[in-house]
Amino acid sequence: MLETPLPPARPSRLRGLAAPDADTPGRRLLTGLADGTAPSPPAARSLALPPATSWEPGLIRCETEFDASLTLTPGVVFGGWIACLVDHFAGLVMLSALPDRAGFLTAGLHVDYHLPLVPGPVAIETGLVSSSSRRAVAEVRFEQGGRLACTGTVEQILHRAGSGRA
Repeated sequence: MLETPLPPARPSRLRGLAAPDADTPGRRLLTGLADGTAPSPPAARSLALPPATSWEPGLIRCETEFDASLTLTPGVVFGGWIACLVDHFAGLVMLSALPDRAGFLTAGLHVDYHLPLVPGPVAIETGLVSSSSRRAVAEVRFEQGGRLACTGTVEQILHRAGSGRA
């Protein structure tokens, strides 16, 4: 768990999101991914993206271990893969909060590397920090060895599922 955790989002206070107790397809998928009863999407398998280990509406947590095979510079996890994880976990937090028939697309992604991430245990926490009827913003934080190593911000455009358009 992160030393300075994100405050959980309050989806009932953010526009365009499902009620905290709503049973949505995204929440059912997250539950299945976390307990191993749902298969990971093909891209998540190909890119070795870890699932959430726990979640609540507007907040995703992952305790995982980075393998040495994820390094380019010896001893340092590839930053492009970390950016991929930022986008991945921002998507998972959207699944935790969106109502039925709502979709999202990444509109912007920003990553700040504060310390090198290295092979070994890492805690990842993602919170939905703002939302309107058309856009949402998630913050992703990586902690390793008790220190904040990386933060990422992802802006999502919200749309009706199936349209792929904002």
